[in-house]
Amino acid sequence: MKRSRETFHKLIVKMPTFLEKIIAAILLIGVFYGGFNVVMEAFNFGSIEASQYLENLLNSAFSVIIVIEFVRMLVKHSMNTIIEVLIFAIARGLVAGHEAAIYVLIRVISIAILLFARKYLFKEFDFEEEE
Repeated sequence: MKRSRETFHKLIVKMPTFLEKIIAAILLIGVFYGGFNVVMEAFNFGSIEASQYLENLLNSAFSVIIVIEFVRMLVKHSMNTIIEVLIFAIARGLVAGHEAAIYVLIRVISIAILLFARKYLFKEFDFEEEE
């Protein structure tokens, strides 16, 4: 009875990691599809004006990059990867968005706070991945 309970407990502990890896694999399929769309979009510059073309290309590229970083976060489990995902997500809004100046300022301050936290508040073990 005790042995089966221990086995069940080990299975419960390992299951979330396994499910995270499955989700990461599914997201990677989406990354390949998104990367293909970015390449196709890069060669579709005849149909729209240059500023709209560049904005669409940046939006698509940043979306693929954010998903790649999110997959890395699911697999590596370190505080550093979490901060990087947040920085990329905020930077996407800066580069691709058309917002009021106050929102741009808030995003820049947010990135500065994240970089400050990464530089001065993290310890060595925060950069190591969990097993």
